Amino acid sequence: MPRHPENSEIISVPFQKRMTRLLAEEDTESGPCTTAEFSKRAGIGKHVISNAVIYGILPSVPSLIKIADYTEKPLLYVLGRSDDETYTPAATRRTFGERLLLLLDERKLKIADVANAPGVTFARNSVHVWLKRGNLPSLEYLLQLAAYFSVSPDYLLGRTDYRN
Repeated sequence: MPRHPENSEIISVPFQKRMTRLLAEEDTESGPCTTAEFSKRAGIGKHVISNAVIYGILPSVPSLIKIADYTEKPLLYVLGRSDDETYTPAATRRTFGERLLLLLDERKLKIADVANAPGVTFARNSVHVWLKRGNLPSLEYLLQLAAYFSVSPDYLLGRTDYRN
């Protein structure tokens, strides 16, 4: 089993279509929102939005979070993996590390239990690095963790208090 994300997640046609739609929905005085305007409003580089709209290139998890926060949509909606736009922000935002530790504690699991579970392809030391440094996992690993714990990626990221 590979211990790194698969490259198949780098390009996403559903994400490309969703980003194109999100830009079209952002009307300005002169018409649909440009990639430059959208990126400025979302607080990310315009090349990130251009690459998303033109090529369907998935940005980093922090950039995806900024897009989801700006549009006030769930991460899976932004990714084009869901048509459910329902999103309720967390009353108090939590970090990925805080949520991961909470889920481990609730289920009385150790990091090794998660890292050795079927369908999980990251190494145990990756989790230690994420927690110690306050880093975020790649999108592939984030989705694996969310599936493992049966929670939404937004819950795991601390964006919402609703688990699903």
